[in-house]
Amino acid sequence: MKNYLFSLFLLVSCTLYGQGKNYEFRNGQWFNGQSFTTGTWFSVNGVLTQKAPSKIDSVINLSDKWVIPPFADAFSSSVADNSNAANVLKLYMGEGVFYVQAVGNTKAGRSSTESLAGKTETPDVSYTNGAVTCSLGHPFVRYEGPASGIKNPTQWGTNYDKIKTSRLMLGDGYWFIDNKTALSANWDKIRAQKPAAIFIYLLDAEANGGKEGKGLSAEMAKNIVKKAHGSGLRVWAHVENAADLRLGLKLGVDGFANLPGSNWDGSGDAAPFQLTDEDLKKLAKKKTPVIPLFSHAQMQTGRTDAKDYTNKTLNRLLSQGVNVVIGSDDPQRTIRAELNYWYASGAVDNLQVLKVLCENTPKAVFPKRKIARIAEGYEASFIVVAENPLQNVLRARVADFKLKQGVFVR
Repeated sequence: MKNYLFSLFLLVSCTLYGQGKNYEFRNGQWFNGQSFTTGTWFSVNGVLTQKAPSKIDSVINLSDKWVIPPFADAFSSSVADNSNAANVLKLYMGEGVFYVQAVGNTKAGRSSTESLAGKTETPDVSYTNGAVTCSLGHPFVRYEGPASGIKNPTQWGTNYDKIKTSRLMLGDGYWFIDNKTALSANWDKIRAQKPAAIFIYLLDAEANGGKEGKGLSAEMAKNIVKKAHGSGLRVWAHVENAADLRLGLKLGVDGFANLPGSNWDGSGDAAPFQLTDEDLKKLAKKKTPVIPLFSHAQMQTGRTDAKDYTNKTLNRLLSQGVNVVIGSDDPQRTIRAELNYWYASGAVDNLQVLKVLCENTPKAVFPKRKIARIAEGYEASFIVVAENPLQNVLRARVADFKLKQGVFVR
């Protein structure tokens, strides 16, 4: 009977209760970053507090259910430039993902989804816009192939002579920056698109930077990071090997969009991808967000060695205090595949994963907002679940109900 009344209340509340209401949530188990603490919290004008307001519109008895901050995806490829984006946004919210960073989106992709995002029933989305690379550098073909009418990736190689002359997506899906002149000529155009962060490619930068099919030179990466920081913009770097990550640390990038070896197929020498303990110490000290993208290894040949490498690396990252965040880089789906891969690996425990989902990743996506904690003065956004996520973190995706900035999510 109690569960029935609880569900009935939620049905009514989701229909009638809106922003500006004051709620009391009692008898909940609230996540404090390490465990769960029983207590009472109030949502007052969309903000969390333990100070009772003079007026309470409704009292919700949580009946000892577990309350956690919402999740995030720091590397989404599915909420922009995707005809199914509206449905993907719903999938994110259904899995408790309230915050999303769209990476490498086009202007059209952003405009088609920006009006759908940021609602009570959809995640808040941050856009990096087009990627910054060298002339004919990656991911040039990924954008110009479809723009040239060649949508099948398996045909890009045989049609490369045609694709390489096209510039239909230049200044949109990607930017070519080879020297200071190009940077000066394009910087105001990049800023005019209002990116929340700049996305750059470092692909064996010290040896092959600036070459066709690769990414920025080390010198241009340095100039771009300096320019971005001078404009108050963060920089995320996509890297190929351990040397690229060390270069990114030296340049002061604000996040790594993947780890070296995230696409390694398990064949050949893994040495170029191996991070030393000193690398991990530097990452931990700087608190630089790192997106592993390890689920990509599921699709590679030689999977056993690749999985062994990714499992050991993920364990080392977490055990040494690196600021690990989760990202999907999946053109159609959410973080589900990446999260399932972590869980199946057995390399991490539930508390570690929960902190990545609820704390590290939301702060990496929206660093200036008061989110990712159940704390005084923070946004009243949380997920209520019936099972303890410290026993099975995957069950945290099945919520009894969700609150976003003081409003019940339908």
